[in-house]
Amino acid sequence: MRKLVVAHVFAALSLLAAPAAYADLFSAGLAYDNKEYEKAFALYLEMAQLGQAEAQRNVAIMYVNGEGVARDNIAGYAWALIAAENGIVGDTKPIIDQLAPHLTEKSRIRIQAITDLYGKAGLEKRLMPKVFPGANFTTQQSPCRMVKAAGMSYPPDALHRGIQGQVYMEFTVMPDGRARNPRVIYSVPAKVFDDAARRVILRSEFAPALEKNVPVTCTIGTMVQFVMKGIANSDYGDLKIFMSKEKKKAEAGDPRAQMLYGLMISGLPQFKQPRGDAMPYFVKAAQAGMPTAQFLVGYSSMLGWGCECDEPKGVEWLQKAAAADQADAQVMLANYILRGSPGEEEVAKALTWLERAADADNNYGKFYLAALLAAGPDPARRAPERALQVLKDVMRTVDDDPTAFEIRAAALAMLGKYDEAQKDQRKALKMAKDLGWETASQESRLANYVAAKHWSGDLFAF
Repeated sequence: MRKLVVAHVFAALSLLAAPAAYADLFSAGLAYDNKEYEKAFALYLEMAQLGQAEAQRNVAIMYVNGEGVARDNIAGYAWALIAAENGIVGDTKPIIDQLAPHLTEKSRIRIQAITDLYGKAGLEKRLMPKVFPGANFTTQQSPCRMVKAAGMSYPPDALHRGIQGQVYMEFTVMPDGRARNPRVIYSVPAKVFDDAARRVILRSEFAPALEKNVPVTCTIGTMVQFVMKGIANSDYGDLKIFMSKEKKKAEAGDPRAQMLYGLMISGLPQFKQPRGDAMPYFVKAAQAGMPTAQFLVGYSSMLGWGCECDEPKGVEWLQKAAAADQADAQVMLANYILRGSPGEEEVAKALTWLERAADADNNYGKFYLAALLAAGPDPARRAPERALQVLKDVMRTVDDDPTAFEIRAAALAMLGKYDEAQKDQRKALKMAKDLGWETASQESRLANYVAAKHWSGDLFAF
């Protein structure tokens, strides 16, 4: 049984995000082989514009051959230069050598415009994060870290079936040393251990980040492992071998391996490395079209996590991921839009992103959508009754989080049901105290409901 279980975990890890990892490169190649040239060109062009060298080479060739696009030697030459700049020389040199003698001043201006936008320098200025190897949050004197992991409750069905697994999570550690808003980014097997992992993070204790010796909020990621009793750490000796193989594949250009290796080195406790060391792998996978990698790059850029803090770059990566229906990116974009004092237009945009996440049956999308419908800043777009219904869909998976009861309390108060709102808010307050949270915000909302007043605002602004 031990060997079978360990093999199952490695098999699951090797399949992690396999469809998404090759979603663009594989489907583009398949479309080309099937002579669906327009589709292939569109897919390759999307990746080429993100700096993916193989795609840049293919775009150059397809322009010159007129495959899927009107023949355009000037554009082909420009993309061949860009691909060569990124190390793809063999297939691009003939294009450059044959076309160079025929270039006019007008064509050189057009080539320069393309290379300025999508060449290395242009992408570094506009899109690529400035990565800091060996760093987490460069502005902090000390990063946040787990100091006491909560006891783990093994899901009975997984135990019965002899299944082990891992869940990679990201979450915010507040100055009170407790986690908020734990989000599952990847899990293997999918969804089997998600709820149990959330409970572990919510109940664990952390040393908060310090800036000038003052506790500040910090975002970190970790991989929670679920290992059956009787399985010794020595039974996982092959993990290092597995990681070594994934690293080789990642460095050879396999986007799936790039994504997986980045998650493992930055998330597994026994290999814990700074976010800055994982970022180059995330960036490569993001350039290859992996939406979750694009989310991680965008999220890191927004926070300055392992890279320079650069909101415009972060937003662009998040938008790419969100457009591909990556729910975490959709939720984060919504929260970004709602910062400060959003107007009607901003609230409408945020709702659109959250509705898309919820429509995809994403629990985080539903959780945030319920909060916005219950207590959002635009009275015209509040819908407390619908908020209660949306929350009901996910309550089972979040009923260990005080925020779930706060959302329900806010919706009930909006409906004038203050007694019920007080009941839920008191439950949220007790849960928050039991978790060791600083509870001023919960107490303030309870005072509102006792005074028969509703409350509006950001229920995730802890």
